[in-house]
Amino acid sequence: MHFVAEKHRPERNRNHHHLREMEESSSSVSKSFAAHSAREKRRNDDAESGGVLSQIKRTLDGSRMVAAGGGAGIIARTASAPLDRIKLLFQVQAMKSSGIEGTAYTGVGQAFAKIYREEGILSFWKGNGVNVIRVAPYAAAQLTSNDFYKSKLQDADGKLGVKERLLAGAMAGMTGTAITHPLDTIRLRLALPNHPYKGMMNAFSVVYRTEGVRALYKGLIPTLAGIAPYAACNFASYDVAKKMYYGDGSNIKQDPMANLVIGGASGTFSATVCYPLDTIRRRMQMKGKTYNGMADAMLTIMREEGMRGFFRGWTANTMKVVPQNSIRFVSYELLKSLLGCQQTKI
Repeated sequence: MHFVAEKHRPERNRNHHHLREMEESSSSVSKSFAAHSAREKRRNDDAESGGVLSQIKRTLDGSRMVAAGGGAGIIARTASAPLDRIKLLFQVQAMKSSGIEGTAYTGVGQAFAKIYREEGILSFWKGNGVNVIRVAPYAAAQLTSNDFYKSKLQDADGKLGVKERLLAGAMAGMTGTAITHPLDTIRLRLALPNHPYKGMMNAFSVVYRTEGVRALYKGLIPTLAGIAPYAACNFASYDVAKKMYYGDGSNIKQDPMANLVIGGASGTFSATVCYPLDTIRRRMQMKGKTYNGMADAMLTIMREEGMRGFFRGWTANTMKVVPQNSIRFVSYELLKSLLGCQQTKI
């Protein structure tokens, strides 16, 4: 028995040694796996941290661009408010519901003198409070969404053709307009002389209570139909003209004075092409029954006033668009630079 025990002891030792090797190997594998898992976790944490930081950066960049767009819109609109009011009065004076005689305003100079004499200097900014409240989100949405749509429509090399610029501009214009149309309707009502409202909030309340929520969206379809080609022409012509003047690139030093001229020219061209639709939109926003739709408005104006009826206030509008469009584009670019926004390619 003792011999048998001695005989099997080396075998037990070998088994014990083999078991210890297996345990050590298993421990080594476990440690290796744990180290690998720790490295993976660190990488994932770093990636997640980088993703969060990247998302925060994109959000901050977007917020700064929105602020730049809103600020540019406010600066441009306030500077051109007197001409905007004269343009509105020219557009709606032929309608009975406006409370204005059809021949009350006959020219830009005469309109300036009449308003100043009868209502005072501050009357040129009637409705500008609503205008500023409206234009800040409108300009912010329009300008930043144009940059956004262009970034999505560019090719793999970051280049944009005229078609892509037109499409981006059209979508940007409709985005801004759809958001702010009710404020635009209230602004028009407040710009009229002898209006019955006590202020912006009162106007909203009265219109909603007496005419319903649909009254705030009167003229939205012709507005979208008008703004799409206008914004498309405006943004695209501005970009194309700048590209011709400066060349292609994202870090080109630009001349604000040259951009003022380019912005004025592109705005005048776009406004002239789309002005008839703007006149129809304004008239459809008027209080009470106006026209039975866009087609009826077009036919009625042509029949009763002729082609000139579509272009009432065009001179005042052109005088307004040149500085407004120029100031808006240049202000947007300057504010983006001051706020540290990423500059987009021309």
